[in-house]
Amino acid sequence: MSRIHLLDAATSNAIAAGEVIERPMSIVKELMENSIDAGATQITIEIQDGGITLIRVRDNGCGMDEEDAKNAFICHATSKITTLDELFSLHSMGFRGEALASIAAASRVTLSTKEPLAEKGTCVRYEAGKFISCDPIGMPSGTTVEVRDLFYNLPARFKFLKKDQTEANYIQVLIERFILCHTDVSFKFIKNGKTVLQSPGNCDASSALYSVYGKDIVSACRPIEYNVDGITVKGFAGLPRISRASRSEQIFFVNQRLIRSKTITSAVDSAYTNMLMKGKYAFVILDIYMPSQDLDVNVHPQKAEVRFSNESAIYRAVYHALSSTLATESMSIDYSFPSSGKEPVSAPVASAPQSHVAAPATAPVPAPIPAPTPVVKTPEIKKPDSAIKVPFSTIPFDEPSPAIAYENKETLSEPAPSYVVTPDEPKAPELTQPQIPETLIQTREESLHELMAARVIGTFCDTYILMESTDRTLLMVDQHAAHEKVLYEKLVAQEAEKKIVSQPLLSPAIVSMSRSDISFIEEHSEELENLGFEISSLGDSEMAIRSVPAQIDPNSVSSAFIEMVDEWMHQSKTRKDALILSLATCACKAAVKGHDKLHDIEIKGLLEDLSKLKDPYHCPHGRPILIRISEKEIEKQFKRIV
Repeated sequence: MSRIHLLDAATSNAIAAGEVIERPMSIVKELMENSIDAGATQITIEIQDGGITLIRVRDNGCGMDEEDAKNAFICHATSKITTLDELFSLHSMGFRGEALASIAAASRVTLSTKEPLAEKGTCVRYEAGKFISCDPIGMPSGTTVEVRDLFYNLPARFKFLKKDQTEANYIQVLIERFILCHTDVSFKFIKNGKTVLQSPGNCDASSALYSVYGKDIVSACRPIEYNVDGITVKGFAGLPRISRASRSEQIFFVNQRLIRSKTITSAVDSAYTNMLMKGKYAFVILDIYMPSQDLDVNVHPQKAEVRFSNESAIYRAVYHALSSTLATESMSIDYSFPSSGKEPVSAPVASAPQSHVAAPATAPVPAPIPAPTPVVKTPEIKKPDSAIKVPFSTIPFDEPSPAIAYENKETLSEPAPSYVVTPDEPKAPELTQPQIPETLIQTREESLHELMAARVIGTFCDTYILMESTDRTLLMVDQHAAHEKVLYEKLVAQEAEKKIVSQPLLSPAIVSMSRSDISFIEEHSEELENLGFEISSLGDSEMAIRSVPAQIDPNSVSSAFIEMVDEWMHQSKTRKDALILSLATCACKAAVKGHDKLHDIEIKGLLEDLSKLKDPYHCPHGRPILIRISEKEIEKQFKRIV
């Protein structure tokens, strides 16, 4: 008797639904992608009970005739591709043809659609993967898909859904991502009868950012525009002051497809090196455009990842796009006091004009390509149904958000067609571009000029240098952080030019390490020698350090070496990252300390050296160096002004 047999259609569709439709967010994503591929300029998403009871997605796209409406529910039926070769030249968001078939297999679905010139529309209904009816219907042009009672026929999958509020937050975060990428589409999100999110769809990236995050984030982000080797990088680079405790706000699109990428993540980390403290991650939104033949989008079951034909080119493009944008910024801290008079709150000054576009470097130096650090997902903990913020990195990522071709971007400037509103939905007021308030603008050049023109008025606790600028602003410089950064950049320059000087120790420093650590050191002995270390083995668990880089304090040789090797070996650091940590440690130990009294000539020399640095605003560990307190803030505290 044969033990291998073909599965029936209902079982195979249910299995396919399990891969494509993991939760309500998966359905919303599939339907929004279909709407965008249909040319919609207005999309309304309505849910009830976290999308479990109802999901309704309405668009004003091209619609379908009766034959297409029926065929759309057939598994692997699609209008996006016809041959395998077309997978490598995609300009659409969907392409597998599984979405509606999988949705219909796990719920009750009603699809209503009408072409613009058709006299009537078509209404098709499915339940649990079975065809119910197909009837003519009167409706405006476009398509509406209603999904009810998700997983009502698959109780084993239904029990894995989270609370309604959590599922709704997954959907809202997803829609926010679509808003940031598809700025030509107006999205409206209705939850349990209440509109909670709406975007203008006016093709303006700042307006989209404003509608999702608000004015404070817009004022702390800088637009990116960078082109190199056929790769265009757009988006926003957040200033260090809006860094996050996780990677939840590192959002990447490739050809308008929402993805995760270790290569891009690694490039972002490198671009923000020394600007962020440990445990902090940059706020970055990147929209990358590249030839579609240079990437493979069909490598992940939910299309959450892509494969690049040249990862080093992508790394360099992202790294230099961020670096050239941040290089023009003044990142001094503008210190302000709360009105309550309690603990003060610091907030960096808005630096460069928002209209600034970073120009690509004339001769960019290839950025180091460290091994990408894997993104660790944090398991979600059950919480009450109060407001739950869902980090996007923990969202079960079903299909990503792809595709209007970059070549056709110029068509986005055309006026959007009017949106016909169905009788059961009142017309929303017209959205206009938000008025973002003007903030104090100070470029990097202005900030450095202010620093050098300021008058030194003394020191506080022999630790902080106090200065008065020409515009009556109090400047405070941490002398240890400043000197540490000066020494650090000198060490980095020496290492880049291979001019690191090695100094022999009067007596070898003996370090005890595990056998695996010693094996790792022996394997990389040549690289360590290039860094200035001379090491020899004393047995199975001890090594003698006989020479070290000249900048290392002889009293801290063992600790500095062990820390460097530990970061290099056990924390997934590359040699370059481990070296940077080692140089930062060397600079920290050699720099002047807090409470060390400096003479006026030493202070002047330190400030001059500081002003010549590539980044004079952060120490190698990401701490701030320069703080500004305006005269107005001081007068407010003394109640001279209200």
